[in-house]
Amino acid sequence: MLESEIPRDGDRLGPAPPPPRTAHAPGVRVYAFDMIPSRHLLCFGGGYGGFFLEGEEGNRHFVALLVLTGSGSAAGAGADGGAPAVSPGDVLIWNAAAHAAAAIPGERSPSLPFEGISRMSPSPQHHIRRDDLGGRAVPGITGLRALARVPEAGLAVLRLGPPPGARWVFKGVAAVAVFSGRLTAFDGEDAREIRAGSLALVADPSATLYLEAGNDAALAVALAAEDFVAALS
Repeated sequence: MLESEIPRDGDRLGPAPPPPRTAHAPGVRVYAFDMIPSRHLLCFGGGYGGFFLEGEEGNRHFVALLVLTGSGSAAGAGADGGAPAVSPGDVLIWNAAAHAAAAIPGERSPSLPFEGISRMSPSPQHHIRRDDLGGRAVPGITGLRALARVPEAGLAVLRLGPPPGARWVFKGVAAVAVFSGRLTAFDGEDAREIRAGSLALVADPSATLYLEAGNDAALAVALAAEDFVAALS
């Protein structure tokens, strides 16, 4: 047997048991991409829009943008070192030091224009592409790939689906954007469908979240804590 064909210890373990259901529901709210609450929605040149996530005060500081709409080169891209070419499902992560310095006094969650962020730090520290499968499959869990883990930001970027019928259990997921097909999120006793072009926000990522791929076209990108927990349901 070739050495490359010998399974690593982590690949022998199989799926971990799912985390127990928490007494409280995660608090899932589903929004069309253009109806995301304004403090989380950034619109910028060329028809681009994205979900904007800031680090919690007193915790690891970062600024992350999950691109939801648009394609090609973002406004300001080019020889001057402006914003990079991005596609829906890409995630850009900046060091938030400059962003924090520009915060409006008294504002709990100020949102800056994308161009403003780019001027302060033209190139993000991380550009994670939705279709770059150089990430790591999660052993024993069908249809889940960790595209990146960014320890300094306390953040992981996950790609979900296909195949159809996959059921996952998570702790630590903050947001899930569906780009094709559909997913179903179980918020306590309520089932919430997340169709293509929609984003699910999780009010309490520490609660157990159940997700199911609705069909064979299901494809989503999620932002999660770097130490997220995932298992098959």
